[in-house]
Amino acid sequence: MKKIYTLSLLLAFSLSFGQTLMYEGFDFTGNIGGSTAGVDAVGSNGWFTHSNNLVGTINVDAGSLSYTGIAPSIGNKVVLPGANASTSRDVNKPFSSSTANTLFFSTIVNVVDNTQLATTASANAYFMGFGATSGSSVPTLGARLGAVSSSAGTKYRLNISNISTGTITYTENPVDLDFGTSYLVVVKYDRAVAPTVATLWVNPSSLGGAEPASSVTNNSGTGTFSAFGSIYLRNASATPKVQIDEIKVGVNWSDVTSSVLSNKNFQSISGLKVYPNPAKNNLFISSDNNEVKQVEIYNVLGKVVLNTKVTNAPINISAISAGVYVVKITEAGKTATRKLVIE
Repeated sequence: MKKIYTLSLLLAFSLSFGQTLMYEGFDFTGNIGGSTAGVDAVGSNGWFTHSNNLVGTINVDAGSLSYTGIAPSIGNKVVLPGANASTSRDVNKPFSSSTANTLFFSTIVNVVDNTQLATTASANAYFMGFGATSGSSVPTLGARLGAVSSSAGTKYRLNISNISTGTITYTENPVDLDFGTSYLVVVKYDRAVAPTVATLWVNPSSLGGAEPASSVTNNSGTGTFSAFGSIYLRNASATPKVQIDEIKVGVNWSDVTSSVLSNKNFQSISGLKVYPNPAKNNLFISSDNNEVKQVEIYNVLGKVVLNTKVTNAPINISAISAGVYVVKITEAGKTATRKLVIE
């Protein structure tokens, strides 16, 4: 019976994790997108500036955002300052998905206050979405997530538009949200239909499994979206002062709302080895770079059972109960995960 249970868990991991295309937990310091004026195809921390850059940087801030039911955040968060005069910058992080017609992204957001928010949606109100390309040029922007002030400036609401070309309107999520509170936001974008369709969930009714219903959709713009190339963040004249964390991109609803982390390599760590597997008392993790690695081990409920840093020394896992786990390894800003069986 024990072998059947273990096999079932491994199968569940494979089915629910296989299509995660990108994960960003901001497990680093500094800024994203670089600091030079104009476009910056070199960027920093895997993010690139593609437009709207005058001055200032989009910085990583200490601490994480969390949401019940989502795997615990590790690392930091990024802050869009909502101050166009001091920081005007559009950044993007690429991922590989040239053939997908529909993708999802999820993120945890905390709009800090009413800074820059208008009472009605405008062309510059969006702060996040999918890019059709990546790097130094991202002219086509899909699934545009925005925010507006509500309840006489004491609350706010999120909204969505489908594309950056054609006649643009926004569809508003009809729920007032509190400043200074973390919310889970999920966006789906279908580029195969005409016009394209963007769908929005805020604190969705279910996580993992099947996609729940949402009444918030938008297909106002008539432009086409040729391919998925990146996730972008935008700090401009009407965007909110907002903290953003735990960005996930996937093919299915469960890929971006699972309570545990994906088994797919989010970024390649050259020569990564995790052994032995199954393991009993000690676990070894090595790579070509041989740099310090942040290691977290999660159980099937998404709870962290071990969190440590290591270079060459073995990791003592003797206190962890037998079972199936996910190991998250971060080295030099790159993150990968592996399934692990502990005997």
